Amino acid sequence: MILEVEKFLNKYQIQNKKAIVGFSAGPDSVTLAFILSKLAKKYNLEIILAYFNHNWRPDEAKLEQDFTLEFANKINAQYYFETAPSNCDKNEETARELRYQFFENVMKKFDCDIVFLAHNKNDNIETLVYRLVKGTGVRGLCSIPEKRDNYYRPLLNITKEEILKFIKENNLEYKIDSSNEDVKYKRNLIRKEILPIFDKINPNYLNNIENLILNAQMTRQIVDNELDELKKELLENNEINREKYLSKSKALRYEFLNNFLGDKLKYRNYKNIKKIDDFILENKSSQISLNRELFLKVKKNKIFFVKHNNYDK
Repeated sequence: MILEVEKFLNKYQIQNKKAIVGFSAGPDSVTLAFILSKLAKKYNLEIILAYFNHNWRPDEAKLEQDFTLEFANKINAQYYFETAPSNCDKNEETARELRYQFFENVMKKFDCDIVFLAHNKNDNIETLVYRLVKGTGVRGLCSIPEKRDNYYRPLLNITKEEILKFIKENNLEYKIDSSNEDVKYKRNLIRKEILPIFDKINPNYLNNIENLILNAQMTRQIVDNELDELKKELLENNEINREKYLSKSKALRYEFLNNFLGDKLKYRNYKNIKKIDDFILENKSSQISLNRELFLKVKKNKIFFVKHNNYDK
């Protein structure tokens, strides 16, 4: 497993860096931090363990934070803690948003641009299943990327079973998050009740679904190359030429629109993309609300974003 992480570092040319590790005190992040500590001297890495307390489990969080400090000292790493506001929503989406904001804060504090996350192959499959149930397209089928922006996932091709075996072989301690057993959280439900059914159907389901993800990623690359060409043709100053847009096939329009809207539209599923494409088809001068802040507006053969309180501009 150390060799796999070393290959990852070489692939992305990561050396002479401060390296933040998203640390939960669980087996995955313990394994990742331990391996990086073994490679730190060779690659001149300065390791910082970053622990975020979601403020859901105060007693366990205190134990995890104490463990983080002890483990950081053991592997000669720095550490940093933050706690979520006590009045924040206690749900998976809010937790994720707060966690990534925390990582952004840590990068600024330590003046670095790399965060290692300990997602593994099982996490990747769980994410794919979750997206399938929620509704997704080719981009969603790509599941978790091994690198996105400043975030790197060296364990993404390693199974949970392999990680637990590594933990045992190296006599590493770790903490268990009790909330991982609660099936009211959708990912826990997938892991504990749905994936065992997959295993009964085909014990090799992890590798087979991983192949689906790899195929989707290659297809996505083809689509992205096509989108790059479309952007050159359709976009000027972040405005779409409506006439040229409507000259394209429905498949190209939908994919282009999906990319253009990005995170401005929370649920970019087929139904919502179709609704906006129909709006563009049917209107030469009007606007449709995307979120609390933005409209998508059609005017003078242009399609562009405008703030809710700023129609004319």
